[in-house]
Amino acid sequence: MPSPAGVHLAVHSWGPAPSAAAPREVVVLLHGFPDRAQFWSQVAQHLQGDCHVIAYDMRGCGQSTPIHGRRHYRYAALIDDLFAVIQATSPHQKVHLVGHDWGALYGWDAVLDARASAHIASFVTMAPSLNQIGLWMRQRLLRPSPGNLAQLLHQGLVSNGLMLSFTLPVLPELVWRSGAGRWLMRQMLQRMEGLEGQVIEPPPGTEADAVRYLGIYRANLLQQVLRPQAPRRTPVPVHALIALRDPFLPPRVFEGCAAWATDFTHSTVDAAHWAPLSQAQQVAKTVQAMARRWAVAQVPLAPRIPQVSQPTPGP
Repeated sequence: MPSPAGVHLAVHSWGPAPSAAAPREVVVLLHGFPDRAQFWSQVAQHLQGDCHVIAYDMRGCGQSTPIHGRRHYRYAALIDDLFAVIQATSPHQKVHLVGHDWGALYGWDAVLDARASAHIASFVTMAPSLNQIGLWMRQRLLRPSPGNLAQLLHQGLVSNGLMLSFTLPVLPELVWRSGAGRWLMRQMLQRMEGLEGQVIEPPPGTEADAVRYLGIYRANLLQQVLRPQAPRRTPVPVHALIALRDPFLPPRVFEGCAAWATDFTHSTVDAAHWAPLSQAQQVAKTVQAMARRWAVAQVPLAPRIPQVSQPTPGP
């Protein structure tokens, strides 16, 4: 399907679509780096009995338009893609949004968008926003106790060191094109998630996806973390699913999330960064609980997003 920017997105679905005779909730899943829609397949299989599940290859990934350049990965473009998918797949009913990794990071900005209250019923996030991380780091810098400085240094240099390295020129491309990125990804999945002995093999084309998707780091990471915005509340109910052993997004960086939502709840999962792979059933149960709490299958949708004009096909 096309997005407003002329990018074509590969959309995948699980479970029957809702109808007047058989209403059901619609769930939209956002993947991160360097994944694809199929990253969510185990979670989607648990959800499809009760929900209509949508996931799509974000621009630059999988079967979507292989677009290059950091300007194409700014949040505004990614959020327009999301609302185009919602319009195409659930034009008459709000959806329940779920985000992992970068899907969760820009998912926060999506639920703060003016279109969100009309089209998103709830949001399950597995990350704080970059603004929230930036404010968390600033608070520790302004109160430089030994404990705060230790947390700040650990988060900046250790937890987020890999993310920072992806903003560098040339080097990240060399790492992925050499095959080292794929090897590192496989090792982290097996060891951090306790999946030793299982065959963990990123799909063919992951290296090319990763090279293109480096644009999301370069277009957004330092820009938001170093100059975070003041909190503003989304009317969309938010639930944070916090992975207790996440080395990149440890539980402490979720401390300020409640200030950004009028209705905020949280729970934990015993996982490292990739809970949708290692704890798919628990992730699905959390999404199901949120969808049931904020069920909208019988609630009329607010006015639609304007129809997308016919774009020029992407490269």
